[in-house]
Amino acid sequence: MIKTGKTFFAYWCGLLIILLFPNLLAAQDFSLEATVSENKIFVGEQFNLNIEVKGSSMRDVSLPTLPQLSGVRVLSSTPSRSTSISIVNGRTTTSTTYSFSLIARDTGLHTIPPVSIQIDGETRTTSPIQIEIIEKGNLSTDSSRQLPDIFLEVELDDENPVTGQQIVASIVLYFKQGIEITSFQPTAGWKTDGFWKEELENIRQPEPESVILNGVRYRTATLLRYALFPSRSDSLTLAEYPMSVGVRTRPARNDPFGSFFGGGTNQRRVSLESEPVELNIRPLPAAKSDAVTINAVGELSIERRLNRNEVITGESVELITTIRGTGNIPLVRRPEYNLPDGLDLYTPQESSNVERRGLNIRGEKTYTELLVARAPGQFTVPEEQIAVYDIQNNRYRYITLPAVSFVANPGTESALTSANRSVSGNPQPITGLAVWNSNETPPFHRTPLFWILLALPAVVLIAGYLKKSQLDRLHSDRNYARSHRAIDKANERINQAKEAKENQQPKELYNHLHKALAGFISDKIGLPEAGLSDSQLIEKVKEKGASPEILKSIKQLLNKCATISYAPAGSLADQQSDIDKTEQLIKDLKKLL
Repeated sequence: MIKTGKTFFAYWCGLLIILLFPNLLAAQDFSLEATVSENKIFVGEQFNLNIEVKGSSMRDVSLPTLPQLSGVRVLSSTPSRSTSISIVNGRTTTSTTYSFSLIARDTGLHTIPPVSIQIDGETRTTSPIQIEIIEKGNLSTDSSRQLPDIFLEVELDDENPVTGQQIVASIVLYFKQGIEITSFQPTAGWKTDGFWKEELENIRQPEPESVILNGVRYRTATLLRYALFPSRSDSLTLAEYPMSVGVRTRPARNDPFGSFFGGGTNQRRVSLESEPVELNIRPLPAAKSDAVTINAVGELSIERRLNRNEVITGESVELITTIRGTGNIPLVRRPEYNLPDGLDLYTPQESSNVERRGLNIRGEKTYTELLVARAPGQFTVPEEQIAVYDIQNNRYRYITLPAVSFVANPGTESALTSANRSVSGNPQPITGLAVWNSNETPPFHRTPLFWILLALPAVVLIAGYLKKSQLDRLHSDRNYARSHRAIDKANERINQAKEAKENQQPKELYNHLHKALAGFISDKIGLPEAGLSDSQLIEKVKEKGASPEILKSIKQLLNKCATISYAPAGSLADQQSDIDKTEQLIKDLKKLL
């Protein structure tokens, strides 16, 4: 017998506590963190101490109380405050950040003690933070090298790899304080002779960090990452990486990857190239003599199987080898097995599925070999050892593939014929058989070519008449001519918008987009070319039976084009998205109008 009385009583007690004393749970629903804008600070340099309180049910948060600080001076005991609210999956989270401005005074290592703050009546403290205050110029490692205000570097995670090993090449931008980066674009192909190159898809929005080079503070951001696989052992050189960067030199301490357009007129584009990088590629050591090498480097697994164990003589069997894991999947070769006598091997098939997200290339590659037995019997593909080079341990790891077998049974002549037809690939034709062909040719007037030639003049005449009628109408009917040429005019204006995007002229871009969309509607419907408002255009499209989705998209785009003169433009990605939306709307309207 199961007793439920105590369980039921405990459940209701717990529910009663939640209803009567919600603060007992709410007080724990928060996070508290203290950070500094810089961990290494020059003497006399200003930096920020930020206290962030984040939670979903906080009712009362007091101002943080600063402890006694050593090595720094507090500019103001009253912090600045900023609040943000986010809603994810229906859950609301409030984040409040208190920022104190500090100035570094004394060199050396210093610790910012825990900061106290009252949250819902309870005192909470942050973790201590260690900072280092240094004299300007103390970190100079090469005083003879004068670094520019902005430069590009290719940084590798390993400059002495083995053949086939993946190395990550990061394209890193360095720029001084006061420089803002508005955009970046690789300008030409990057020459990576001697390497297999794959662009990694792990970078979202670049997040600038602070570093000190030659005693000068720089901001740095990783823009792109590539996976490189050296294909031979030698001293190889990675060529310069070219990039075009949009910069604005208006001093600012906020996020340098913020709004693309803003105040100031000193915005320009800069062409940058990184320095060449020398690498010494080590050869792979020799594997065991009885092992099969397939140029595999990394954390890879290998499996081998047959698609069936019993066939009719002459019928094909698939020997499937699957290689999966992390490493040089694109460069792995097909294993060459020792096949028994009596088997024919047809052209192998290869398929691959490679994922490039994160910092590693991972995925799988599959080789399918078609085997056909020439005579009945049992056939065994013997056990093999595959050599895979392990980067972590700098040695080969040997994967044993067990032997696989199948039986070829004798069959009737019809069964053998059917089996031969099932063989995929490119088998050689059977020679030595006579083939009889009929050489009888039908009369010319009974062939399709005769009737095609007979009808051709009539078709040409009709086509010419229709073309002339259309040209006459284009010259005499103005509305028809406008409708006929509407798509060409719209495409021309969209191309002008794309040129404005390349020239960083957002207002011109949206002006061309407005003309493209509004002009297309006017030309197709036969409305006046000027004098109609956007709302009147939308009403005319509505009368033609446009869907609510199309009407909503037209209204949003026309409103954005009309307000762009006094509203900040978005990023390059936003501008390209608006160009794509305009092209799609014109395609939809072409079908409707």
